[in-house]
Amino acid sequence: MIDLHTHILPGIDDGARDREQSQTLLNMLREQGVDTVVATPHYYGRNKGVRQFLEVRQRALEQLSLPQGMRLVAGCECNVASCANGDFDDLRPLSIGGTRYILTEMSFAPKWDRRMWERLQKLIDTGLVPVIAHVEIYPAIRKNPQDALHLMEAGCLLQINCDSVLSHELYPLVRALIEHEQAHCLGSDTHNTETRPPQYAQAIDVLRQDFGDALVNRLQQNMEAILRDEDVQRTYRAPVRRGHFGKYL
Repeated sequence: MIDLHTHILPGIDDGARDREQSQTLLNMLREQGVDTVVATPHYYGRNKGVRQFLEVRQRALEQLSLPQGMRLVAGCECNVASCANGDFDDLRPLSIGGTRYILTEMSFAPKWDRRMWERLQKLIDTGLVPVIAHVEIYPAIRKNPQDALHLMEAGCLLQINCDSVLSHELYPLVRALIEHEQAHCLGSDTHNTETRPPQYAQAIDVLRQDFGDALVNRLQQNMEAILRDEDVQRTYRAPVRRGHFGKYL
């Protein structure tokens, strides 16, 4: 099993506070059946450049001892809303394991304006493929779920969070995205052992119960393709729409 979105590196962002907590998170993920973890600390572009970020990330990586049978892949969660225009030319070293794919965080504004879409296009124009992190939690998507399809049409893949699968509030949107084949990857987005522990196995159980093994296998195959720098197949169906009483159709 692959976890494509984690904040398990010690002391680098708002994730694991120290090496001890990082090790505990890795052990928890291993116990939940995860054997490949992609470390995706936040990258904002404002406080440190790519070179400095890579140096800090490498020092954090060197502190960890992996559980037996576990692989760790370096990446980042790149916030395109905070990156300056010149930053987009230099983001390739932040991609997932040196592939063309980069985990990408969008704005949490209620609506994405033209400037937000232009920033995303600047990233795409560099040849990188954005994997939109936790697509279901953005207010803009929750209000205008058809924008999930627009992201795909722009060339992006869409990642959902395990916590959202277990959330009474967010799971209806997650279900709709899955039913419209607008969910390609899965991540725990774990940050710590107290308030944001990994819930990977629980989410997999729910997805298997509601959609069967075929969905779980497809998500894993998509993430394997990302790590191998291969194409991920996209199916373009009708957009998810928000109906009456907040239902997603």
